Amino acid sequence: MKTYYQLCILVALVFRVRSNPVPQNNDLNDEEFAKNYLKRLYNMKEENKPSFGRKASEMSLKLSQMQQFFGLKVTGILDDETIDMMKKPRCGVPDVAAYKSSALPNKWSTNSLTYRIEKYTPDMSVAEVDESINRALQVWARVTPLRFTRIYSGVADIMISFTVGDHGDGSPFDGPDGLLAHAFGPAVGLGGDTHFDDDETFTFKSPDGYILFLVAAHEFGHALGLDHSKDPGALMNARYSYRDVDKFLLPGDDVSKIQALYGPNPEEPDVPTPPTTPNACDPNLVMDAVTNLRGETYFFKNNIFWRHHPQIPQIEQFLIKSFWPDLPDNIDAAFEDPSDDLVYIFKGQKVWVLSGYDVVKRMNLVSFGLPAKVKKINAAFYDEHTGKMLFFVDKSYYSLRVQTNTEKILEEDTTMKMFYTSCFLIALVITVRSGPIPGQAERDDAFAEAYLKKFYNLTTNNNKGRFNEMGLKLAEMQKFFGLTVTGTLDSKTLEMMKKPRCGVVDVGAYTTFGEDLKWQTNQLTYRIENYTPDMSVAEVDETIERALQVWARVTPLRFTRINSGVADIMISFGGGSHGDAYPFDGPSGTLAHAFAPSSGIGGDAHFDEDESFTFSSTNGFILFLVAAHEFGHSLGLSHSSDPGALMYPTYSYRDPKTFVLPADDVKGIQSLYGPNPDKPVDPSKPSPPPVTPSACDRTLVLDAVATLRGEKLFFKGSFFWRLIGTNDVQQQLIKSFWPEAPDNIDAAYENTAQDRLYLIKDQSVWAFSAYDLVSGFPKSLNSLGLPAKVKKISAAVFNKNTGKTLYFVDNNFYSYDENKKKMDTGYPKPVEQGFPGVTGKITAAFQNKGFTYLFSGTHIFEYSTSTKKVLRTLDNTYFFKC
Repeated sequence: MKTYYQLCILVALVFRVRSNPVPQNNDLNDEEFAKNYLKRLYNMKEENKPSFGRKASEMSLKLSQMQQFFGLKVTGILDDETIDMMKKPRCGVPDVAAYKSSALPNKWSTNSLTYRIEKYTPDMSVAEVDESINRALQVWARVTPLRFTRIYSGVADIMISFTVGDHGDGSPFDGPDGLLAHAFGPAVGLGGDTHFDDDETFTFKSPDGYILFLVAAHEFGHALGLDHSKDPGALMNARYSYRDVDKFLLPGDDVSKIQALYGPNPEEPDVPTPPTTPNACDPNLVMDAVTNLRGETYFFKNNIFWRHHPQIPQIEQFLIKSFWPDLPDNIDAAFEDPSDDLVYIFKGQKVWVLSGYDVVKRMNLVSFGLPAKVKKINAAFYDEHTGKMLFFVDKSYYSLRVQTNTEKILEEDTTMKMFYTSCFLIALVITVRSGPIPGQAERDDAFAEAYLKKFYNLTTNNNKGRFNEMGLKLAEMQKFFGLTVTGTLDSKTLEMMKKPRCGVVDVGAYTTFGEDLKWQTNQLTYRIENYTPDMSVAEVDETIERALQVWARVTPLRFTRINSGVADIMISFGGGSHGDAYPFDGPSGTLAHAFAPSSGIGGDAHFDEDESFTFSSTNGFILFLVAAHEFGHSLGLSHSSDPGALMYPTYSYRDPKTFVLPADDVKGIQSLYGPNPDKPVDPSKPSPPPVTPSACDRTLVLDAVATLRGEKLFFKGSFFWRLIGTNDVQQQLIKSFWPEAPDNIDAAYENTAQDRLYLIKDQSVWAFSAYDLVSGFPKSLNSLGLPAKVKKISAAVFNKNTGKTLYFVDNNFYSYDENKKKMDTGYPKPVEQGFPGVTGKITAAFQNKGFTYLFSGTHIFEYSTSTKKVLRTLDNTYFFKC
């Protein structure tokens, strides 16, 4: 039998192969355009040598970087979607910059260190941040001779700040749920400094975000000289994991490594024994519990569990609380009831009921009908064939028939006990995997290469040998995280790469870059050197002033115009080569560019005269929008990857009359200069700056959903998401596609027979043929055949099979016959009458593949038009694959 199992595993390994044909781009013009784009905006270097093995070319890497920045499908190849994005009108400031490296030092030469908090996060109160930082430093002081003193001015050993994006140290942050923070090892200058990505949501203790104490304690480990740990239970493991802040004790792996640098704490010789991470290969290990969960097997021990998938050979190890913050450690038993898709976790007399990774219910042990004398169980099991739950208590077990809640007590049966144990072990041994690995395309290779360059010092890959550098670095990364070391990019390796993590490298060199670019005074001057013939002088003057006031309104910055001499911000219009070594490229390419704060050319903003600029018309590029964006660069802001931000690289139409600086831009500029001290406390309570909605916000209530020529459109506020196929989701401003359309619409639907998209708000209706407004629109709501008493609808959907459009008004709906051009008799009807099982107000609706999807707040009813039944109730993020 042993030989048979070994043979199974060998066969599985032999057949793990992959074949990746490399697609070609045969459009030379597009390729040359793309090369120039990437050289200018993504720091692409000219390649002089051929690329061998698995290493992606420099162009492929930069394409992947650009695609990732814009939220496109990361393929590393020049596809139609990528070239379309490149050709959109945009700002000329690069999206990435060059880097230089310096070595990461080892330890501080003194045990008395100072720290200073330079900037705070708005997510928490000042007191909460202060306490979190102090407690995080005390984590290390408690086990070493290190002592930390806070200072409030001057330069401290550890300078602490919250910032976003490119913040002047050569290691830009990447937005939410990516790199949470980074720190520099002990040294003069940047050494010890710790930066937190303020695009993340930090909390004091709540798991609804990243707990600052845990992130800070990890980063301060780096600031004191520690590298990342391969121990998944260690604080210095690269991945963020939730832990109970009130009960936190520094794990043994971290204690031994920090004491190797600084020694133990001489003032506290009796430090509590730190927790250690159990070893899955320890032959003496006794598991706390084992259960299945949706096809995977979970093994629990202390505060750790191992996760095994039947089609993936490697086993992953995690902290229990990183998946279930509410669960206890050291559980007694666990089992899955697959009929209800629930998992039951037992400790003492308490029971937690899980649906996936959500705790949906809490119970007591007696709820299962067990006698009161049973205070604790050792194990539990659900038998799918009999429908019985078996509860093991020492040498006996109880059998609970679920249907009748009838208890049956039996004596110990060692044969039965051995049967379940052996059965489970056999299942583990013969779980093998063969065949090619699915989904490993060029986009994964390019993403992985960027990851390995950033965290594993991947440099070149020109050797022709069997094991190229990328393979070696993959093996190094897999070994570090305890994955199966294959040297190839399998699905679990890629999944690990995409998890939220700390920004400090796991190996090699750390990067430093320049200084925080901002003006040292709040009093700035500007001068308009020349004008565009597209607009009158008065229009240009007013536009430039309004664009600067966008930033003055939210900061202490004040702008004064001068008409001669050299101003801080020199503004000019020019075409082609215009004297700054960054020539413009003609119409509809680079619209303008600006230089970051500094002496000389710093702050200057140049506009491409080959473009057609306008005051407010959509028949050209509105100068106010372009100028306001460029002045953001003049003041020190880099590009934002938030598609709703003014500082997003591509041009998008917005109504200049109602323009309000988005929250992302406000947050960025105020991180440099602070808020406006002159702003009135309550000037009639103006609206807060607009925030870009997140598709993965489970509290999000969509305004409308529709289809358009095979795509799905999801509307919220001034934005919509385009879902192309099943995975490619893009977020856009509504007005960037339909300038005439309103924001905050009530309903939307596509009439496929007419090839029209209808958008409805209050009592007005807009009809579009693709992206063009149909002549004669907008029209009144009554033009759709609705009675005059209907002042507003909440959703609409067109059924191409019946030729009828349904209009939802709260809990009722109307049916309009598009062929007969009249409303069907007998309406309105209650929603529940037309769609049995659907409850609540319908807020959006659309049809797809024979199903009608009815949105009610944060839930979606999947309704079968053939069986007239609700098949599933889905989460509002279902289509976004969050």
